[in-house]
Amino acid sequence: MLFGVARFELRYQLRNPVFWVSMIMFFLLGFGVTASENVSIGTPGTVHENAPFAIASMIALASLFYLFVITSFVANAIVRDDSSGFGPIVKATAVGKRNYVIGRFLGGLGIAILGYLAIPLGMFIGSSMPWVDPETVGPQNPAFYMWPYLILAVPNIILASSLLFGMATITRSMLWSYIGVVIFVMGYLVATTILGSKVEYQQLMAQYEPLGFGALAEATRYWTAADMNSRLLPLDDNVLFNRGLIIAIAAVLLALTYWRFSMEERAPSKRRLKKLARQQASETEAPPSQLAGMHATQRFDGATTRAQFMVRLKTEIMQVLRSPGLIVLLLLAVINTAAGLWLTQTTYGTPSHPLTAQIISNIIDGFAIFLLIIAVFYGGELVWRERDVKISEIIDSTPTANWAITIPKVLAIFCILLLLNMAAMATGLIFQTIKGASEYGITSYVGWFILPVTVEMLMIAVLAVFFQALSPNKYVGWGLFFAYFIAGIFLNNMGYSNALYRYSVNPAEPLSDMNGAGGFSYGAWVLRSYWLAFGVILLVIAHLVWPRGTDTRWRSRLKRVRPGLRGAPLALIGAAVVAMIGTGGYAYYNFKILNRYETSDEAEKFQADYERTYLKYENLPRPVVKSVKLDAQIFPKERRMDVTGNYVLRNETAAPISEVHVRQGGRDVEYRKLALSGAKLVKDDKKFGYRIFRFDAPLQPGGEAKLDFNSRIHHKGFRNGQPETQVNLNGTFVNNFEFAPIIGMNRNGTLQDRTVRRRQGLPAELRTAKLEDLSATRENYVRTDWVMSDITVTTDADQTPIAPGRQLSDETKNGRRTAHFVTSAPIHNFLSIQSARYKLTERTHDGVKLSIYHDPRHEWNVPAMLNALEAGLDYFQSNFGPYQFDHARIIEFPGYQSFAQAFAGTMPYSESIGFAADVTDKDSIDYVTYITAHELAHQYWAHQVVGADMQGQTVTSETLAQYSALMVMKKLYGEDKIRRFLKYELDNYLGGRKGDAVGEQPLYRVENQGYVHYRKGSLVMYLLQERLGEAAVNRALARFIQTWKFKGAPFHRSVDLIAELRKEATTPEQQALITDLFEKITIYDLKAKEAKTVKAANGLWQTSIRVEAAKYYADAKGNEKAAPLGESIEVGLFGGRPGIGAFGKKDVVMIERKPVKNGVQTIIVTSKTKPKFAGVDPYNFYIDKNSDDNVVGVTG
Repeated sequence: MLFGVARFELRYQLRNPVFWVSMIMFFLLGFGVTASENVSIGTPGTVHENAPFAIASMIALASLFYLFVITSFVANAIVRDDSSGFGPIVKATAVGKRNYVIGRFLGGLGIAILGYLAIPLGMFIGSSMPWVDPETVGPQNPAFYMWPYLILAVPNIILASSLLFGMATITRSMLWSYIGVVIFVMGYLVATTILGSKVEYQQLMAQYEPLGFGALAEATRYWTAADMNSRLLPLDDNVLFNRGLIIAIAAVLLALTYWRFSMEERAPSKRRLKKLARQQASETEAPPSQLAGMHATQRFDGATTRAQFMVRLKTEIMQVLRSPGLIVLLLLAVINTAAGLWLTQTTYGTPSHPLTAQIISNIIDGFAIFLLIIAVFYGGELVWRERDVKISEIIDSTPTANWAITIPKVLAIFCILLLLNMAAMATGLIFQTIKGASEYGITSYVGWFILPVTVEMLMIAVLAVFFQALSPNKYVGWGLFFAYFIAGIFLNNMGYSNALYRYSVNPAEPLSDMNGAGGFSYGAWVLRSYWLAFGVILLVIAHLVWPRGTDTRWRSRLKRVRPGLRGAPLALIGAAVVAMIGTGGYAYYNFKILNRYETSDEAEKFQADYERTYLKYENLPRPVVKSVKLDAQIFPKERRMDVTGNYVLRNETAAPISEVHVRQGGRDVEYRKLALSGAKLVKDDKKFGYRIFRFDAPLQPGGEAKLDFNSRIHHKGFRNGQPETQVNLNGTFVNNFEFAPIIGMNRNGTLQDRTVRRRQGLPAELRTAKLEDLSATRENYVRTDWVMSDITVTTDADQTPIAPGRQLSDETKNGRRTAHFVTSAPIHNFLSIQSARYKLTERTHDGVKLSIYHDPRHEWNVPAMLNALEAGLDYFQSNFGPYQFDHARIIEFPGYQSFAQAFAGTMPYSESIGFAADVTDKDSIDYVTYITAHELAHQYWAHQVVGADMQGQTVTSETLAQYSALMVMKKLYGEDKIRRFLKYELDNYLGGRKGDAVGEQPLYRVENQGYVHYRKGSLVMYLLQERLGEAAVNRALARFIQTWKFKGAPFHRSVDLIAELRKEATTPEQQALITDLFEKITIYDLKAKEAKTVKAANGLWQTSIRVEAAKYYADAKGNEKAAPLGESIEVGLFGGRPGIGAFGKKDVVMIERKPVKNGVQTIIVTSKTKPKFAGVDPYNFYIDKNSDDNVVGVTG
């Protein structure tokens, strides 16, 4: 009989439209992810759409959304009989408790497992479609689909089914079952945010995260693209533990459910009995004398309808406020907000000061999905509440207007969302108080968060109620909303991002503590008005088709539309349409007339056509820019900058030049004048901003010409999507590539994605020139010339203008402030202009004026920045050579981007990184000092020497800047503190290998791959100075600068740097190390398996460390080949675990280099004190596959 009950439940659910609707939806989801080139789930570009890793990721991800579907199967299976009144009859039969409970569970579980097959089925069919780019898919293998389905999906479904079945069994309520889903989802998001926030939590995440994401991430953390395309999820210790734990928890939950279930009718609780007694007492019949003479007059007019509306509104709101899940949801809102703030306010594990703008941005980013789920959930519950409790026919028979039923439900949802937003705001304020905020900005919370987010959620509430009004039941309504949500993601990824046809989508409103809302909210409020008008139309439609009575067929409801459309409904629709036309027309004017708008397909085609038309001129000889003169007029309130300038061009080639090709910097810059002396304009391509000038007489070698220009950047109105943020009310930051002409053609602005290039009919790759191509040494990789500059900047009187060069003057008159800057040493024709209301903090060190221009409220790290500049100058000048300027400036800019950048003598620095960092905890990583030292190092590495535009181009800029900053950190904090930073670099390098679109290159052939020249570069140079000696490396670098300083073509290559380093390598082992580090992709696998210590007769501690080691060489795709290993590697004993924040020199018992070879070996070391930990390569000098197993606890 058990399986008979299960079969009955399975057949019942197969007839349930929810099963087929959900299966179609999840099939389309899987199909769309693989069949569309524009949609992905975050897998790297070189990973196939049908790779086992991509399939496993999708199956794990979609299972989170599938929880809501599971509820409708397993919870319905046990609640259905009670809600239909059929329960007592079933329980009176001989079916028995075991057969009833387990049979219903198995039936619901079976249908849930069957329905989820839609995901792998959709992915399989989608990746087999004929239009899919064959380069993006691999061979079809059924195991790629079924293995993750069995390992990830099935245990997840079993766990969710057991949990939700149990909740439904105990509460006998579908409402509580869905509240349980919401609680699970939000609790899951909070917990995974916490566990995923720090490296040290990764193991916990791998073992205890319930959906298998953690185990999947840990098992594949350092996989390459080749691994992802070919390997199935391994059944390692973490995967087996996690999946086994999930099954065990599911079994326990099912057992508890079985134990709590009773076949007898549940007696009313004491609380319920007391409530019934109070109701009976209050319902005592009035004496007949009081009823005599009373008459009732029927009245059904506008006043009656309004009264009904108020009663319904009060009823709906009270139902929400009394909802048993509301307190839980409010608590989750607080926890979700607090966890998000606590964990997202960190960089390198170091917290940030609680700037109001950043706090609000983090709340909005982390809170949106939470509010969406709540709105959708309550939309279904409130619309169908009367039908669920069997009173809908009573209400439907009353003369209550549909709108008096519909609108209160929307407003009740709005009430919930407002409460949740207020809870989030309160949490943000409390967080700021705990973190020691000196100001809060309550008005900022209201204007930037409460008002806009609440209005947007009101629109979501309207849509949720609208979908429910159209649906035959709440599950279909939820399904429609889910389909809308997924369709929005697909449309956006496919390039359909116009806010005029994407419901409740507005132009972005980036926030900044420096620049506030920046005037960006205006456009968003125009679109909110537009969509609010559309929301009115949706409400009117919902009012017209609202299901009433027993006949809820669409045919019957549509018959009511025409007569119901008369009067107020028609007037409302008319007014809403007029409002939409007005606001939509105004938005269109801003999007398309005042600004440039294009879809992603149009942008791709533009770039492809640009490349096809002009890339052929890439190697055309050109004159170089020798001097730059600029007069920049900044008007912050108008968000406008006008520039008048000129270049002096010189022909430094050996042949005459007859033509000069000039490109405009940004696509939105307006050129009012562009003229070249002695030349005529023979081509003016306004579409691509490309001009060709032909000299009347060819410009002879050594000859000069003058290029005059007048340009304007003007941010008008508002744009669709992200706004322009160069010229701002407070915090202008513009580089000359955005407003000044560029001489000659290069590859900037061309398409890089291989799939997109193929789609546009271009070669799949546009690779950097090979290291052996000496013709590429004609240009440096920045594609700029060494120039002398003369720059005048004028801005509003309350702002400070800044540009590269020594400041010669600074005066204010007529409400405008003008500063004049002239360079005393050659600089790149790559420079920035900035203006804001700055406070200036200065000090002079060794004849160099150190200046920090910062927001007056952001003084926390100004002393640390000045100290870092001093330390950097001391180290760099004593080891590399003289600093070329008499000034070094750090200039804060609004946190719309999080980076720092080195221009000549000036270093723009985002408010959202260094200025906001809280480095008061001495155990945290002082990344403020590190970034400052890195940018100062670029005054040598890039601004004194710069590499040729070819492979290896960034080794002598980014890699050497990383090395220089690390040496400053080492001098300030000691080597023992460096391990944590090197650990971050190692993890980022190994993790970055999987995302490389063109394939990893050895360091000396790096093709502007950040994870190589930054992350791997740090590790390479640090190990190199450990083996060759810091002084030897610095001697090589000093010679290198002396040879190539300020030199033009031919520019140096990475092999020139390696040649200098090899001069300092005095042994074959050191020469081989340079080869491994620079010329090969070398990976180590070092592991400390165990360590035991005993006290010897001489009183010393003798520790035996079992070490397993291997070395590999990898190719561009990550395929590895074993290599011989015979190197001396650090082995250490410690009193504390290396890498923990409090670890320092006091914890080092001993560390020395020992010979290490391939395989397992035992290394014996002695120490005066008893160690607690032992390890091989404990400071992460080597590029190790898994550095987490380098250190073990010592026993004995």
